[in-house]
Amino acid sequence: MLITKADKFYPLPVDEVCFFYTLNEKVMAYTADGKVHPVDRTLDALGEQLDGDTFFRANRQFIIARKAIRDIDLWFGSRLSVNLQIPLPERIIISKTKTPVFKRWIAAEQ
Repeated sequence: MLITKADKFYPLPVDEVCFFYTLNEKVMAYTADGKVHPVDRTLDALGEQLDGDTFFRANRQFIIARKAIRDIDLWFGSRLSVNLQIPLPERIIISKTKTPVFKRWIAAEQ
């Protein structure tokens, strides 16, 4: 994946990304070393390009990497709360309708 910063492009290996997060229509890639990289794509576009075995579209704000998941909490209303191994800008909630899909995805761990 190519990342743009100022007037330069630099490569960011997708396997280093723990999650993608969007806020105010800006998408950022967060890596395990704590760095944040601006991404010039929408989460919808990323969701189509990323490997579905490795990444999951958790909700409107997050795409998460399987390797970054620390644990999962039961949440109110049959939802799930996903905890990652790195700090998050906000809680990742899996909706009631996506919970069965997420459980199948996480159970199919490679």
